[in-house]
Amino acid sequence: MAWLLAGTAHAQTVAGAEAVGEDEIVVTAQKRQERLQEVPISVAVLGGAALDAQSNGGVSEALRNVAGLSLTNTAQGGGSQLTIRGVAANGATLAGSSTTAYYIDSVPFGLVKSAILPDTNAYDMERIEVLRGPQGTLYGANALNGVVRLLTNDAKLDRFELKGRAGVSTTKGGEASYRGDVAVNVPIVEDKLAVRLVAGFENAGGWIEQPNRGIKDANDQKSRNLRVKVNAQPTERLNIGLGVSISRIDQDSPNYANATNVQTTTVPLPQRLDYDAYSARIGYDFDGFTATSATSYLKFANVGERDYTAFGPLQTLHTDIRSKVFTEELLLNSTTSGSWRWSAGAFYRDAKDDLFQTLFLLPAPINFRDKSRSYAVFGQLTKAMFDGRLELSGGLRYFNDRVSQIEVTPVTGNPAQALARRTETFDAVTPRAVITWLPSRNFTAYASYSQGFRSGFNQSPTIIRSAPGIPPVKADRLHNYEVGAKGTMLDGALTFDAAVYYIDWNKIQQNLNVNLNNIVYAVTVNGTGASGLGVDLSLTARPVRGVDIGGTFSWNDLTLDDPVVTQTAGGPVTLYDKGDRLAFSPEYTASGFVDIGFPIGTMEGKLSGSINYRSKIPARLLSAGVVRRFISDAPLTTRASFALKAQNNWTATLFVDNLTNWNKRVQPATDFSQEFRLRPRTIGLQLEFGL
Repeated sequence: MAWLLAGTAHAQTVAGAEAVGEDEIVVTAQKRQERLQEVPISVAVLGGAALDAQSNGGVSEALRNVAGLSLTNTAQGGGSQLTIRGVAANGATLAGSSTTAYYIDSVPFGLVKSAILPDTNAYDMERIEVLRGPQGTLYGANALNGVVRLLTNDAKLDRFELKGRAGVSTTKGGEASYRGDVAVNVPIVEDKLAVRLVAGFENAGGWIEQPNRGIKDANDQKSRNLRVKVNAQPTERLNIGLGVSISRIDQDSPNYANATNVQTTTVPLPQRLDYDAYSARIGYDFDGFTATSATSYLKFANVGERDYTAFGPLQTLHTDIRSKVFTEELLLNSTTSGSWRWSAGAFYRDAKDDLFQTLFLLPAPINFRDKSRSYAVFGQLTKAMFDGRLELSGGLRYFNDRVSQIEVTPVTGNPAQALARRTETFDAVTPRAVITWLPSRNFTAYASYSQGFRSGFNQSPTIIRSAPGIPPVKADRLHNYEVGAKGTMLDGALTFDAAVYYIDWNKIQQNLNVNLNNIVYAVTVNGTGASGLGVDLSLTARPVRGVDIGGTFSWNDLTLDDPVVTQTAGGPVTLYDKGDRLAFSPEYTASGFVDIGFPIGTMEGKLSGSINYRSKIPARLLSAGVVRRFISDAPLTTRASFALKAQNNWTATLFVDNLTNWNKRVQPATDFSQEFRLRPRTIGLQLEFGL
C-alpha cells in the first residue's frame, strides 16, 4: 500500500512501518527488531502513513480499529482508559492504576495510581504497536494485559524532509473544527547528526449546549503539541537519541450530555490534561550484543471541575492530579546468529502522584501524595531447533516496589491530623513461556503462558489509624494461556492473525465499603477474581490490484468468579453477581474497512469506507444505599472518504465521520446523571503535502 486514506488507520497496515521486504513489517514488541510475522505475541500495528492521513482526533481514534481494544472516556481533559480483552482498569468498582502499559518512545506513562492516559497527537509516528495479553516479563507493572507503544519518527541523518497537513470540518449542530500539523527533518552533520521537529494544533469545535448558562457548543477542545528529536551517530557502533514531547489539551466542558446533546449544569466545568516527556537513549553495538540505556522523565497534570450543585448552588469539586515519573532501563540484546537468543535488563522507577481536591463541605482542601520507588531485573532466553522451525522461549522478571502515602490534610478536614504517612513494600515474580512453530516464512503458530501484574498501594493513613485491621491493597495478578497463528496466503493477498486465550485474573483491586467494628469505611480492597475465554481475529485482503479490504473481531466472556458485595449502614449490598461482566468491559468489538484505488488522469483517486462496533458495557453505582445500574448502547460508527493524490505529493481528502449520526449512550458520567456521547456527523476537507 503506497498510501492510505483519511479517516481510518487500519491495524496491521504496512504503510509507514519499517519494512525488510515487500509488505513485511519489522517491530520491536520483544525489545529487539523482528519480523511481525515471527513474533509469538498477538500484535496489531498501525502504520505512520495511515496515521498522518487520519481525519480527526489523535491516537485514541486510531486505536478503535484494533481488535480487542476499547476506550473509556474520562471527564478530565479528554483522557481515556484503555481496555484490552475486557480487562478494564476499573475492575468492578473503579479502582486501581492502568491495566495497559502506555509508552511514547521510551517514556512509560506508569503513574502510581491513576489510570488516565492522554490522547496523543498521532502525526509523524513511525508506527503504533499494540501488544495484547500480559507483558509483565519485558514491560513490568501496568502491562497487566497489554502494552500500547507509540513510536515516533527518529531524525533522519541523510536527508531533508518537510511535510504537513491542514484540515477543516463542520459538525452537525456544532461549531467548525480546524487543525494543522507540520514536520521538518534537518541534517546538521550529514550521516552524523540530525534534528526533527513536529508541531501541531487542533481546535475541535463544541456541539453540546449548556442552556442553564446560556452557552452554545460548550465542549470546545484545544490541543497543542510539540515534539523535538535529536539523532546522533558519532561512530558506526554508537547511537545517541534525545527527545522532548510536550502536549497541552484544554477542554471547556466534558463530552457528556442527554439525548438532545444538552448539559444541565449551571457551573463551568473546564478540564485540562498536560504532559512534558523527556527521553535520552544511548546504544552501543558490541561484538555479539548491543547495550541500550533508556532514560526518561515525565511531568503529567490532569485538572478538572465536577458538578456538585446538588449540594449547593454554584458548587464544584476541583480535582488536580500532578505526577512526576523518572525511569531508567538498561537492556542487553544478543546479536549473534546462532541458535540461542537472549535479552537481559534492569529497570528503575521513581514516581510521585499528588492529588489535590477542593471540597466545599470541608474547612480545608484534601492533599494526598503517593510515592513509588521500584526496581526490576528481567531476562528472556530463546532456543531455536530443527533449522529454526521450532523455538522454545522462557522469561522471568523480579519486581520490587516501595510505596508510601502522605496525607497532608485528611478527609476529616482536621489540620491537626496532617502529615500522616503509610509505607508498604510489594514484590512479584512474573514468568513467561512460549513454544513457537515456524514451518515457513509465511506462517507462525505459538502456544504461550504469561503473567501480568499491577503493584499494590496503601490505604489512607487516617483510615489505617481509625481501623488498623484494614490491610494494604496487594498487587493483583493475571494469568494468560494462549494459542495463536498468523500468516500470509495467496502470494501475500491474504494476511491473518488469530488468537484464542483464557484469562484468570486474581485479587482485583476494587473500591468497596467494608464493615470493621460496626463502622463502615470506604476503602480499596483486593476483591473477587474474574476469568473467561476469548478470541481475537484480524484479516486483510487484496483481492485485486487497487482494492484492500479487512476487518477485526474480538470476543471474550470475562466474568466475575464471585459476587461483589459492599457494606452500607443497613447491611451488605450486592453490586455485582457471580457471572456478571466487569464494569466498562465490552463482550465484543469489531471493525471493517474497504479501500478502492483508481487512476484519474495523472492523479490517483481512492474511495474508502470503515465501520466500528463495540458491544454494550455495564456499570454500577451505590447511591444512598441503593445500587444504580447502567447499560450503555452499542456504538456503531461509520466513516467514508474520497482522496485525490497529485504526482507532486499533494493529497486532498473529503471525509465524513459518523456518517449515520449515531448519538446514543456510550458510557455514563461519573455520577450517572448524564452519558458520554460521540461527536455527531462531521464533514470536512484535509490537505496533505510532502517534500
